[in-house]
Amino acid sequence: MVTPANLGPKDYENLSRVAQGQFALLDEACAQRLIDAGLVLRMPASKVAGASLQLTAAGLSLIRSSDQ
Repeated sequence: MVTPANLGPKDYENLSRVAQGQFALLDEACAQRLIDAGLVLRMPASKVAGASLQLTAAGLSLIRSSDQ
């Protein structure tokens, strides 16, 4: 299981992309690693928006702490 403690530099780069709304740049395996770590949620498509990835509270906290 992937946890925030064993994420690599590429994972943090991809997490940053999700935070910036550039989730389309992630391949499925990268997205799944972040989902498995509990940092990202997959949001299904709706009538007003396409499918997307969004940060969870844990993902947002990790991004904020890396900005310090």
